[in-house]
Amino acid sequence: MRIAGNYTFEATREEVWAALNDPEVLARTIPGCQQLDQVGPNEYETTLKIGLQAVRGVYSGRVKIDDVVVPESYTVHVDGKGNNGFLNGHGVIKLRIEGETTILDYGGEAQIGGTIASVGQRLIDGAARTLIHQSLKALATQIEARRLPAEPPPAPPAPEPVAEPDPVPSAPPQIERRTIVVPAHEQLSEVDIARGMLVDFFAQKPWLGWVVAAFLLGYLFGTRRSS
Repeated sequence: MRIAGNYTFEATREEVWAALNDPEVLARTIPGCQQLDQVGPNEYETTLKIGLQAVRGVYSGRVKIDDVVVPESYTVHVDGKGNNGFLNGHGVIKLRIEGETTILDYGGEAQIGGTIASVGQRLIDGAARTLIHQSLKALATQIEARRLPAEPPPAPPAPEPVAEPDPVPSAPPQIERRTIVVPAHEQLSEVDIARGMLVDFFAQKPWLGWVVAAFLLGYLFGTRRSS
């Protein structure tokens, strides 16, 4: 499966890059993510619960980022599996400036196996594009929220003077494992995805809202006359 696309952010490239590299932000923009574990430099593990019909299921996987060019691009590698199949793939994310906006271009390919592979290429492509688009919309919201001024934290008390410890041999650096738990009200849930799909649909076809309203009015008046 191959997939490619782009998304325009009303933000600077530095803002978008900083958000893309913040695990706290990523955990809140990945569909179905309840917890994100950072297991190494630019390496993450997570379990996702996806409610979109074509790819419905629970998936666990590992994501690794390399070939980083700050603040322009990086390569992402994905290895995941679920109760209905598996996925192995890689892709490239690039940021380019256009006027006062930043455009994120993404592209990649993946191998899919198991029950999910029998769903059909068109349905899987559509589900993948929907999930990516809603995730990038959530990223744009997170970028906007990061601009809001935060209350300054209280000044910490002055530290007590301590005696200098005896020098000890330096130990090799350890890989720090970090777990980010996303509160339920901050998760990108299937309800948020469905709501976002409706908003996008009516934004692309604003006349459809009037058709629905006219149909409902006609139905209500017809029901009243027959009663």
